[in-house]
Amino acid sequence: MKVEKTSFEQLLSVMPDGWEAKAKELGALVRGREIRDAVDLLRLVFLYLTEGKSFSGTAALLQLAGIRSISKKAVFTRFQKCGEWLRWLCEAIYRNNKAIIEPPEWLGGRKVYLVDAGDEPVHGSDKADYRLHYAIGLFDLGMKEMALTGVETGEKASNFKSFGEGDIVVGDRAYCNKQGIEYLSGRDSGFIFRFGMKRFNVYNARGRRVNVPGYFKGLRPGESGEKTLYYELEGEYKPLRFCVMRKTKEAEEKGLETLRKTRMRKHGDKELRKAQEAYNRYVIVVTSITDAAPELILDIYRQRRRIETAFKRLKSLFKYHEIPVHVERGARAWFYGKLLLAALC
Repeated sequence: MKVEKTSFEQLLSVMPDGWEAKAKELGALVRGREIRDAVDLLRLVFLYLTEGKSFSGTAALLQLAGIRSISKKAVFTRFQKCGEWLRWLCEAIYRNNKAIIEPPEWLGGRKVYLVDAGDEPVHGSDKADYRLHYAIGLFDLGMKEMALTGVETGEKASNFKSFGEGDIVVGDRAYCNKQGIEYLSGRDSGFIFRFGMKRFNVYNARGRRVNVPGYFKGLRPGESGEKTLYYELEGEYKPLRFCVMRKTKEAEEKGLETLRKTRMRKHGDKELRKAQEAYNRYVIVVTSITDAAPELILDIYRQRRRIETAFKRLKSLFKYHEIPVHVERGARAWFYGKLLLAALC
């Protein structure tokens, strides 16, 4: 008679090769008393992130299930040492499933980081209490930086203090502003930001304000193009590279449907403006990178969507309520543990 695998056994069957040895190599498994092996440690991590809710709750569940007798302090100590191991598991699983790929050769030694933020309540609250900002590697899921602020702190490049020469920052429309561009330029960091209709005024070489989509009317669906335009800062006009792709008809219709729903929710039964329809025909990014064709720049931005799929699961299925905000090592372990759950789902 065939014996069905338990849910946990099914999870173990999709772990990447060498995952147990990596627990010791990366410092997650240091002693074999209460937690004897990587399997027990992974069980502890998953219990804490799902049903355990707290270190004491996780310790109680482990004991009630007859798995291990362990104190809440021991659970805390074990968990906060798991960050790098959980990051390695995430990268291996995402790479095995082609959710992340090898960096293209044209990047050379430059590192690409995605920036984003999420609003969440503390446990028991019915409103957003804080905002988690994070910068994570596109091609290795390495955590560059994490910051926890109040919800009054907006999504902006200056929230991150560790960017420097050789880093390329990729972000959505929220990060695309003149202040963010200047901040990263001052740190010798590159950027690729999605440009939107209300980001900032754009000018041609003669200082005349222009409509960006108007330069790309000749593109056919799927085609890419570029144009150097300018933004104004303290009376000086600064060049900025625009890389643009014309959407397919299907993608355009999908974008219009999203815009209509947003418009209905915020403004009632009002027609979309012509400018909204014009911008919806294109994917427009601005970048400081000048040594790659526009389609390569746009492909980097498109790769961002692969990781965002996991983050959408992370935000909708695995809430931020239990983040151990008072210990950075614990916060990193928690983040990668949640990301691992999203990967497995």
